[in-house]
Amino acid sequence: MVGAHLLYDLVSNGEKVRALKRPGRSIQRTEKIFSFYSSEYKSLMQNIEWVDGDLLDKDGLLELLTGVDKIYHAAAMVSFDPRERDTMIHNNVEGTANLADLALKLQVPRFCHVSSISAIGSPPEGIEANEEHPWRNNLDHSAYAESKYLSEMEVWRTIFQGLNAVIVNPSVIVGPGNWKSGSSLLFHTVWKGLKFYTKGGTGFVDVGDVTRAMRYLMADDVWEDTKNQRYILNAENMLFRDFFNQIAFCLHVKQQKYFAGNLLLKLVARLSSVKSQLTGVPATITCDTVRSANRVSYYDGSKICRTIGFEYTPIEASIRNNSQLFLNDFVSK
Repeated sequence: MVGAHLLYDLVSNGEKVRALKRPGRSIQRTEKIFSFYSSEYKSLMQNIEWVDGDLLDKDGLLELLTGVDKIYHAAAMVSFDPRERDTMIHNNVEGTANLADLALKLQVPRFCHVSSISAIGSPPEGIEANEEHPWRNNLDHSAYAESKYLSEMEVWRTIFQGLNAVIVNPSVIVGPGNWKSGSSLLFHTVWKGLKFYTKGGTGFVDVGDVTRAMRYLMADDVWEDTKNQRYILNAENMLFRDFFNQIAFCLHVKQQKYFAGNLLLKLVARLSSVKSQLTGVPATITCDTVRSANRVSYYDGSKICRTIGFEYTPIEASIRNNSQLFLNDFVSK
């Protein structure tokens, strides 16, 4: 989702863009996201030079980077299926290392890496983690979090070797996309009827803020001040119950009614695991999601505001806008 929105942001602002996709993969989802924002989306799509490639193919990437003066690295595998743990960690870390190494070798002037608040680690309840919050190796991290932390370490490694780069760590991203996957699934889940709530909470940020922040941080007039640093992108911290209730209000459906504690969630996770083993379909609730559901992890996204005067979209407005897109695009059809 971030990559597609970033493409729209860049071409809408006159950037000449080369976009990497895997061989045989369709660009229809990107076109769909463009259509949310402009009736001229087909002509905007013509400003993208699409190339086929694979981040794990380092030799193939070398040729594709010819003439590039900025790299936005938004590609990553996202999964909470325990069966995909090793593959996800390998793909995300190796792909990032390959791209960062080539950027260093070719002396690409600017590199922006999309990391995650999961690479920051979970702060103690009552404390908002900032960019200096230490990562702690423990069993509470999801495989996705581990993959993003190790990927970010590859970028820091190349920074120390001479690459000029900036790292962004978005919180939970609110935006339109495929309504049945990723963070866009949150709207579909509430619309179907979300009856249970948990006591956890985290940070949220609008997808437009994420792409705009990336573009701003790479701009000529601020680059010397922003390079070789990381920036948490977080508009607001909220309890999950409040976040989902706001979506329910905007979608005109019932709000959550019943509390789901850890014991109930663990039972559901075990049943979901058994079902997954029998059917081969990924589990809807895993040990990772259980740990995060009742945990409060808040983050401080103010550094970018102090550095470049950035202003976030209020999450209430983001929820309202995206709920309307969901109703127009998904429910009406």
